[in-house]
Amino acid sequence: KGQGKSTREARMNADLNSNQTIDVSKLSVLLYSDESAKSDLYEYLDVYYRNARNQLSTYIALTEGSPEPYIELGNELQDEAGSYYKDFIKSLSFVSIYPETDLQLICSLLFDEGMDVTVPYLSINKEAKSPELKGIALFNGRKYTGTFLTPDQSKLLTVLKDKMGRSANFTYTYKETPITMVIRKINKKWDFSEFDKSGIVTLSYELKADIEEFSKDHIAQDEGRKELEKFLSKQLNEDSKKLFEVLQEAKSDPIGIGRRVRAFHPEMWQKGDWNDTFSEIVIKPKMKVDIKRTGILK
Repeated sequence: KGQGKSTREARMNADLNSNQTIDVSKLSVLLYSDESAKSDLYEYLDVYYRNARNQLSTYIALTEGSPEPYIELGNELQDEAGSYYKDFIKSLSFVSIYPETDLQLICSLLFDEGMDVTVPYLSINKEAKSPELKGIALFNGRKYTGTFLTPDQSKLLTVLKDKMGRSANFTYTYKETPITMVIRKINKKWDFSEFDKSGIVTLSYELKADIEEFSKDHIAQDEGRKELEKFLSKQLNEDSKKLFEVLQEAKSDPIGIGRRVRAFHPEMWQKGDWNDTFSEIVIKPKMKVDIKRTGILK
């Protein structure tokens, strides 16, 4: 442990409590408390960009409360806490909850006025005595907004950003029967034709999906398939609207609408701070599901 007025001083003081020194070239994960991130995350990261020995493939995550108990738990669950949390965060990209985002990419996003950064937000499951994903923390510029997305909302955000991993699964209840679909391909089209006049942007997505679990039969037939496609499209539309309500209330633009506005709509961009403008525009998501496969069973 070490304390100091800066990250570097705290690290140097930590070296005084050990017969070894910290080697940042082997750094795999940085954990910061949620309260610390509410000030300016870059203040804590600056030291890692000023030395060629530092590893820019390092992952970053926020913790609910102090990171100390998370490190202790990580050491108990695996030989090294760093390896445990690296695998933990990396696994989120496979299921499309959080696209792989390392220290190098986060730096560019922290200075990008048209897109906000997001990082995994961890908590401790007291019953299981293990870390768990609480959600994805939303940032406004360099500061954590205090708002986070649930894992399901985070997965939907990844789809909207077209940054899926191996797959993106969504489960709903259709006529009292659970149904799970897997999105395989995304075709998106953003329409800004009404943006300059009325501040409306329409985000259209055509999602190619497979049905992975559904106990009812006859969905391979045209009538049954179309009914399911209509139901799933409606559910994703409702979820997308709720997601954008959360993003706009937090004044956080992790999807990067601001990048398009900055490039093609300078008058709206210069209206004021983009995060404030983002919270006031009208975002209309349009999700259309196209079922391609229903499995072996009819």
